[in-house]
Amino acid sequence: MIFQILGNDGLSLRERLLQLLLLPVIILFSLSIHEFAHGYVSFLQGDPTAKNSGRLTLNPIKHLDPFGTLLMLFCGFGWAKPVSVDPRYYKNPKKGMAFTALAGPAANLLIGLFALVWFTVLFWLEETGLISVLPVLSNIPERVYTFLNYTFYIVFYYNLLLAVFNLFPVPPLDGSRIMLAFLPDRTYFGIMRYERIIMLILFFLLWSGAFTGVFENVVDMIIVGVSTPVLKILEFVHSLIL
Repeated sequence: MIFQILGNDGLSLRERLLQLLLLPVIILFSLSIHEFAHGYVSFLQGDPTAKNSGRLTLNPIKHLDPFGTLLMLFCGFGWAKPVSVDPRYYKNPKKGMAFTALAGPAANLLIGLFALVWFTVLFWLEETGLISVLPVLSNIPERVYTFLNYTFYIVFYYNLLLAVFNLFPVPPLDGSRIMLAFLPDRTYFGIMRYERIIMLILFFLLWSGAFTGVFENVVDMIIVGVSTPVLKILEFVHSLIL
């Protein structure tokens, strides 16, 4: 990620510095929200493990994994310190574990979609020139508007990337835990016997860039799928006002 920003010739020095300042903060909080969601959904199902270990918090320090965070910043993939949960507290351990696993990516997806909608709105206001006409928005300094634009962009892009990446159904990602609800126990635990080997293969493929394009393409599809109808709604409302 950081290498992509530094190597992007389309960005000015100011834009690069702004993204480099925002990126670590947003990544840390996005990973924290991801882990908090796991722990909170488990807690709602009667499991006090995350609460007892002090992980039901949005404090990034509690969730920080130094190596995983560095990988996320420099390589585009990484992780926070996993929240410990105990499925024995669940009424239905298989379904409960699937819901707990889904909570992290779902939280990132919701945050990403929220930020994407607002980024699209700001983009449309700028493109149509309404940013300089509307009473409230016209008083916003350009540097503040630029800051908001970049913040929304980084929030939506990397939260969507986190959601898509973690839903991939291979160990140790959340998608592999979700599979537990749909696969027979014998099949699932047969796969999980090779978790470490699969994990090493996955990291090698990610490191080589073999999977990066796949995840980015899925994120781009989500961006188009959300921003296109939002733009059409804005244009429709604009035509009604005129």
